Amino acid sequence: MNTLFVSLVVLGVIILVVVLVLTQRLRRNHALRLLQLTSQKASDAAAATALQQLSQQKLLPALTAPLVSQVAADIWGHGVLVFEYQVAAGELTSPQLNMLAHQLEQALAQAAKQQELTAFKPDVPVFIVSDIWLLTGNLHFDVAYLRNQATFDYVADMRKLSIEKGTN
Repeated sequence: MNTLFVSLVVLGVIILVVVLVLTQRLRRNHALRLLQLTSQKASDAAAATALQQLSQQKLLPALTAPLVSQVAADIWGHGVLVFEYQVAAGELTSPQLNMLAHQLEQALAQAAKQQELTAFKPDVPVFIVSDIWLLTGNLHFDVAYLRNQATFDYVADMRKLSIEKGTN
């Protein structure tokens, strides 16, 4: 009888610990999802403003539909804030992509300033274009919102891989 009681107490403690760990994990993931959603909205607004500016400079065609992003780095539970966009490329060619990425980053910096957005560190830009490519007449680009260390580390890792592969 005594061992049965001890076994039940141990089982109860194990169940309690599992429930507490799962609850904590669910709360953390919910908070990260909220961070991702608010960051995606801010990134979408900044990207739309930046693309409008580039369109006015005749570097890209005007947007014909609302700009919508997809989460590019959906590393579950890690809070990486990288969003992929796709727009019409117009007459854009592959050799122009590096210059366009730079101009897009400048336009994103201006949009971030207008929206009063900040990066997680003062010496880090708010947004960077972490990848850019052409595919079937469309310009695809990833925008990283450097709002946390996880995103900064992810972008640094992707750049290292790009350098190692020789695709930078």
